[in-house]
Amino acid sequence: MLSHDEQLGRLAATTPQAVPAAVVAGDPCFDRLRASLPERAEYRRALGADANSTVVAVSSTWGDKSLIGRHPELIGELLAELPDDHVVAAVLHPNTWYAHGPWQLRYWLGASLRSGLRLIPPAEGWQQTIIAADVTIGDHGAVTGYSAALRKPTLLASFPEEEVAAGSAVAAVGSAAPRLDVHRGLADQLREAIRRHDPDRFGEVERLTSSVPDDSAQHLRKLCYRLMDLPEPTGSALVPVYPARTLVPERDTVRAWWFDGDWHGDEVRLTRWPADVHLRRGRKPASPDRFLVVASTHPQRDTRNSAAVVVREVDAADDVGEVLAQLLTSFPACRLAAARLGDQCWMLDREGHQLSATTTDAVAAASAVHAWSRARRDWSALPARFDLVVGARRSTVVIAKRDQ
Repeated sequence: MLSHDEQLGRLAATTPQAVPAAVVAGDPCFDRLRASLPERAEYRRALGADANSTVVAVSSTWGDKSLIGRHPELIGELLAELPDDHVVAAVLHPNTWYAHGPWQLRYWLGASLRSGLRLIPPAEGWQQTIIAADVTIGDHGAVTGYSAALRKPTLLASFPEEEVAAGSAVAAVGSAAPRLDVHRGLADQLREAIRRHDPDRFGEVERLTSSVPDDSAQHLRKLCYRLMDLPEPTGSALVPVYPARTLVPERDTVRAWWFDGDWHGDEVRLTRWPADVHLRRGRKPASPDRFLVVASTHPQRDTRNSAAVVVREVDAADDVGEVLAQLLTSFPACRLAAARLGDQCWMLDREGHQLSATTTDAVAAASAVHAWSRARRDWSALPARFDLVVGARRSTVVIAKRDQ
């Protein structure tokens, strides 16, 4: 069973006795991908992305010349550099999962998972992920090839040409796709790849992926019924859309962030990066004004003890004042303690300043208040209502009560 006529030519050159048994029937997976393109918004929601998110798919085949084999730190580097309006999803070949074992893979990617990585399970979900992606970083594997065949922005982090059949669709990917330079800023390269992308650059990849695009199911059904010597059913063959419900990425809760903030009147603009991938490498974001914010449930004690802001979830039965005082007592570097319940957030700093606020993002709101204080601004001048901008997301914080 072959997807393209060019494969029939390669088969004839190497194994001519097999040619009578060969059938060019297209690529049913590619046809399903094309049929599923209208469901892109659903797939993005399944990844936790919204309209303002940039989804980055990282695709690796297996072996020492694959993306993950040559650049095992790339996923972590992406998460460390990209602010949190990006969603990074990793699609790793099943042989990678089972050569090392799922536990080992999750251990290696632990800091990345705690920093927001979506790890796509080996059996299903990769198809929806590349449709959801704004850009794919890959290698000579089939998933990268399908991304390019869909004419999506695709960059290569590894491409061993000696392992790729000349004249194939994957070889066309190697000829057309730009290379990712892992030694340069990754965010700039991704933005440039998206901004300057010309879908026609992957026209040859699409052409070589299937000789009968959108018609593979019909060819396969006709062949199977002929082999069974049965009459073929009437009507067209089914080409099922990939369901969003089967896209269930593995992910952990992000509990540590680096922030920096810039106040202008009654608006504060924050940049937020997941911190665990930085802390694992003993590094910090380049911004000189960044500070560390953690949830009180973060699993590493030294991370909790290094945070300038500590946030804890509470329930209605808790004494919020006691909770905040205990956070300041328990965490020596903490300058501002915050407790949240739904859209309510209470804060207390080491100078005894207190406030309660209504906000949809308590972590960012507490970070904004800390950014105000660390700039040595008067607590009483903090706007009673201010706009909170994190990347492309904007919300409003309303201070309900403030103790001077």
